[in-house]
Amino acid sequence: MPQIIDFEGQQHEFPDDFTPADIQRALASVPPQAAAQPAPAPATPGLGAQNAAQSGRLYVTPEPQPVERPASLLPSSVGGAVRDFTVGAQGVGKGLTDIVTGPFDLAAGAQNLITGGINKVFGTNIAPAIPASKLVEKATSVLPGIDPATMSRSEKLAYDVNRFGTQAVGTGAMLAARAPSVAAANTRADTAGGRVLDHLSRPYAEAPARTLVGDTIGGMGSGVAVNAVDNYVPEHAVVGDTIPKQIANFIAPLAGAVGANTVQGTVEGLAGAIRNIAARSFGSAPAPIPLNPNTKAPYSIADVDRAAAKIQGAASGAPRALAQDIRENAAALARPAEEGASPLQSSAMPTSGLLSRDPGLIAAEQGARLKSAPDFIKRDQNVKSAAAERVEAMRDPEADLGSVMRRAAQARDERVSAAENEILQREEAHRSVDRIRADQGQPFGALGNSEVKANASRRLDEALVDRTYIPARAEKNRLFDHARGRADELPADTIFSAIDRIRGNANGLAPGVLPEDFIRRLNALRPHMVEQPPESGQMVNVGGPGTALGADLADLRKFIGPAQERAQASGNFDLADNLGRLRSAINRTIEEAPGYSEANANYQRFAERFRPERRDEMARFTRELDRGGQNVDGQLNRGGTPPSATGDRFLASPEKAASLTRALEGAPAAPDAHAALRDYLRSDFARSALNADGSVNSIRANAWARTYSDILAQFPAVRTEFEDIVATARRGEQLSAQTKADLEAARVNRKATEAEIDRSAVGTLLREDPRDVAKKLLGNKYGADAKLKEIQDVIGKDEQAARGWKAAASEVLADKVQGTRQVGDTLEVHFARLAKEFKDNEQILARVYSPEEMNNLRQAHKILSYFKEAEKRATVGSDTAEKMGIPGWAQLAVRHFKGDLAGGGLIKRFKLMLELLPNSRESADQIVQAAWFNPDIAAFLLERPLKNRNATFNSVPLRRLIAAANASRESGDE
Repeated sequence: MPQIIDFEGQQHEFPDDFTPADIQRALASVPPQAAAQPAPAPATPGLGAQNAAQSGRLYVTPEPQPVERPASLLPSSVGGAVRDFTVGAQGVGKGLTDIVTGPFDLAAGAQNLITGGINKVFGTNIAPAIPASKLVEKATSVLPGIDPATMSRSEKLAYDVNRFGTQAVGTGAMLAARAPSVAAANTRADTAGGRVLDHLSRPYAEAPARTLVGDTIGGMGSGVAVNAVDNYVPEHAVVGDTIPKQIANFIAPLAGAVGANTVQGTVEGLAGAIRNIAARSFGSAPAPIPLNPNTKAPYSIADVDRAAAKIQGAASGAPRALAQDIRENAAALARPAEEGASPLQSSAMPTSGLLSRDPGLIAAEQGARLKSAPDFIKRDQNVKSAAAERVEAMRDPEADLGSVMRRAAQARDERVSAAENEILQREEAHRSVDRIRADQGQPFGALGNSEVKANASRRLDEALVDRTYIPARAEKNRLFDHARGRADELPADTIFSAIDRIRGNANGLAPGVLPEDFIRRLNALRPHMVEQPPESGQMVNVGGPGTALGADLADLRKFIGPAQERAQASGNFDLADNLGRLRSAINRTIEEAPGYSEANANYQRFAERFRPERRDEMARFTRELDRGGQNVDGQLNRGGTPPSATGDRFLASPEKAASLTRALEGAPAAPDAHAALRDYLRSDFARSALNADGSVNSIRANAWARTYSDILAQFPAVRTEFEDIVATARRGEQLSAQTKADLEAARVNRKATEAEIDRSAVGTLLREDPRDVAKKLLGNKYGADAKLKEIQDVIGKDEQAARGWKAAASEVLADKVQGTRQVGDTLEVHFARLAKEFKDNEQILARVYSPEEMNNLRQAHKILSYFKEAEKRATVGSDTAEKMGIPGWAQLAVRHFKGDLAGGGLIKRFKLMLELLPNSRESADQIVQAAWFNPDIAAFLLERPLKNRNATFNSVPLRRLIAAANASRESGDE
């Protein structure tokens, strides 16, 4: 059912789901009217009723019910501890809601400010914008919870404190998280929103935790002030209506935060004062701080704090990080982890400013150096002396530099010896091939003359003529001489016809052509048929029988051949032809005679062997033998066929060689003939193919073989032998050429090896002193990497040479990096020179020295590198002016009245006088002075926690932001 409420004489109807808070807000927006009669006051008005009465409004509450109040935390709480916790939780929740809706509330507040002004000026009635927090509050009103309007005074106060404290701590935490990036940025944000957030975040850059604590306390104070405004400032004032309330809603958070932070500062100040008094009275300097050298008493904590503040103030980087750097750098020198590096004594440790590598500390140390120069000079000399000793330790005066040259000479001998051994091997191979070739030609050496060839021809002739042809001819003649057909009468008709044919020629048979007695006997045998009696018609043979003895015909053949040849020689070719026909007729007659069958068969074989046809060379040879006859001693007359020419005759062409082979085939003398033939050919081969050194010339041997190839084909065994001889000669000559080329290549290789050695590290080390080589190597006059690798390959595992080379390099390195000034027992090492060597030649040095030696050298480089940091920074002068703090207006006045010169003198004397006076800063300066020489003291001072005087106590922009947001939320209540 709807709720009916009487307010200022009028009844107002509200939905049944409206809470009292909703009804109160709705009635508050109703303009006040004159009441017809006084409204009855509630029997027991509460706080809310009193506020309503003061503002002329009616506060409607349910009838009060008597309740039993449980134990509670808040003085006026009515619900016990659970209710108190609920109140606090709602305050925190409301604070978180305000954080989320804050930007929207500020926008609504700005809009309401503008529309409110327009309504005032122009009399319009533009409805105000409802802040986002109000919308959220309305949307969440249905949730279970305690209505702030029903809370007691203490509950409402706790609620507001939690609400505004949550706003402060939540918003401040987000801004503190953004502060580091804002502090590190070099340019401002690109957007307007980003620039606003940067402005709000900057107070948290120095000490975000301290600022956040102050903001939290200030936020709680803002809650107290806002609660007071809600309780004591009416919504509609007699003067100004709602304006005083609006102003109060804006000023209250600011005033409350200022008050709370003031109380915080007062409490912290009192606590700090008490702590300082106790520290001065009962405390002393921590353990790392030494005793005061003047009083031998410990320094006070205040002195230590002043020293820590001074050294931390001089640092450019983060003090704790610099302390860590100093400790690590000092430990790396005092207790090096690298094998081979020597521990650095504390008296030779670089000063703390140098160890920090921080520009600010180095500049501060430079100022201290101007005041206490001897101490710093002594320490610097100790440091440089330590570095110089490490470089000097690289020298090895006892090393034998000559061992490097000896090793180079040995390496040259090894390489040249290898090349010379190659030459010797090639020479031996070439000589071996030449010996083989000479051995091949040696059997031919004695054959290469005409006498050997002629003797071979004679042996061939002896086997052919005396032992083959003559016996065969004798056998032929014997068979004919003893044939049965010699006593037989053989028909001679064809023979007579041939004789008649000869006689029919113009020349006839001239005397001497054939034996006359044989012709007469032959004519007596001719038949002569006459008619007898005459004219009887009967023919009677009055001549010979018409036959001839076989012996006569056989003997006649002996004369026909020579006669025929003489006829041909005389040019009577017709007679020669007729004689040939006569011989043929006789031969046919004898061949047909049964008594000559055996002789004819033997003759057939004889003819096929020695005289197969007239132009055959063997036929010619045998005919010449037959015609030559015999001398008075019964020997053949060989004037036309000398035995020494037989070989030349039959080996002149393949056809002639074939006739020789045919004649010797099957003959008992054939092996001897072939042996003679082989010797003949070998002699001819020797004369054609042998070189002057007795070896076989493969080219001429091959040419000879090609010339005699067809002839050799008639003698397979001999041909195979010569083919092997030619092939062997060819292979021998090829091997000889190859071994000769290999020998020449080996000689060329030796020359190239010698030239290469001269150009290589071996030649360099032989020609130059190892120190000069190392100097050029470190000076980049060679291809350093490749040259060093060559040198190390040459030295190899020769320990003495390796030591000598290392000593040479060390001597050159030391000479290059050392100066002329003495530090300790050695010459000073210049960092710039050593750094240049490391930059240009570190890889080369790492290959020359062992890892331990390189670590020692690197340590020297590292020690000196700290001085380079000081050289990079500009030195500063004395800080006397800073300590004295003479105001500038006072100095100006003195110079004005006394003049620049006199006034400057007065100021200088006054400053000197002030320096002589004892002051509290002297102890701090002594501690700082000790810190420059002791890394532990410097690290301790840098790490000592100090009050951050640049830290912001609280965030004023956040305080203003909370106030503006609170005013914006209340602007929608108009």
